[in-house]
Amino acid sequence: MRKEIRINRLISVKEHVEHLQIEKWLIDVGDILEFDLFEDVPYSTKKELFLSKKHSISLVMKNKIDRAERLYIQRSDLMLYERFISDSIRSVANNTHISITKKAAVIYHEASVVVDELFDNPEALENVPKSKKVVNNFISTIFSDSRAIESLMKIASYDYYTQTHSINVCVYSLSLGSFLKLEEKVLEELGTAALLHDLGKSLVDHAITNKNGRLTTAEFELMKLHPSYGYEIALKLGIEDKRILDGIRHHHEKLDGSGYPDGIRGKKITLFARIIGVCDVFDALSTKRSYKDRLGSCAALHLMKDTMQQHLDMTFVDAFIRMQQHKEPA
Repeated sequence: MRKEIRINRLISVKEHVEHLQIEKWLIDVGDILEFDLFEDVPYSTKKELFLSKKHSISLVMKNKIDRAERLYIQRSDLMLYERFISDSIRSVANNTHISITKKAAVIYHEASVVVDELFDNPEALENVPKSKKVVNNFISTIFSDSRAIESLMKIASYDYYTQTHSINVCVYSLSLGSFLKLEEKVLEELGTAALLHDLGKSLVDHAITNKNGRLTTAEFELMKLHPSYGYEIALKLGIEDKRILDGIRHHHEKLDGSGYPDGIRGKKITLFARIIGVCDVFDALSTKRSYKDRLGSCAALHLMKDTMQQHLDMTFVDAFIRMQQHKEPA
């Protein structure tokens, strides 16, 4: 069940579900798939054939796959898809000429496996080295190719769930930190804080964290405990770096003091918390949830710029905008 949940991005895998959502970014030019691909039928829960198996993926088809919002396989083809993932991971490891998009997709997939394990067993001592390995994989990818940031940001899932959100915030934080020319060691600590920033949600009732709809006031009060929970878990894991601890505990603090859990304001909110806070809001706005559609990147950033002046550090919002526009840091 756990492996199916990873592949399906937690879209309620049940026995009657006939199709499972896949990670489309793993499919590259030249691949020959052993399974059919399906897409959503508009205004319906049904699926229709997108591409038959045994077709070699052309550049035209690759572009069509990238533009598709979601793609699926039949449940009966799950083992074939898992074999395809394994082959993809091996091909990236053994081929220096493979596309940066595929490299990024494989690293993102591996991160999703690790983060699912983190949320399954949040206080396991091996979580810290596993997290740092994920972060270092992202950092080495970002530094290896100028197109890596764009590829990783494209792969960031359109559908929100806690584990995917944690990876996305890590990717965005590392991308922004790299754009701001933070030193590699600082990036490693920033990425660790970002990857673990929502780990406290593992201690919140799953009926709340996985609710298909807006939270009630009482439910939101319970959800607001997750930064404190995450901070306590980090301490139990032996994390001593104050920057990481602050990033986890204070990513929901606001400049005007209206945030949580401590209500700190202004300069008391440290660098990591400010960066993660911006990236956290951006991902929440730009991913689809059961009760709202996603905003495009530009619309999300403009909304942040126009309505969150008292909450977010606009220095980092402006830098995020410049990063999207491929401009140099101010």
